[in-house]
Amino acid sequence: MECVGALDHCHGTLIVHSSNVVECTEDGCVQLHAVRHGLVVDCSALAGGCSCDDVMEHLRAS
Repeated sequence: MECVGALDHCHGTLIVHSSNVVECTEDGCVQLHAVRHGLVVDCSALAGGCSCDDVMEHLRAS
């Protein structure tokens, strides 16, 4: 996202976990809304995956 005017935005990537918990790769980002982030990804798309995938798979198998 370009830094244009006073547009409130974050340069980090918003990561959405399978539990619907979200986190941002930008240190100090506390406004975890998709509209503030130019890139929003599912945690399963991360290189090496995400540990929450293992937890969700275990819960499904139970």
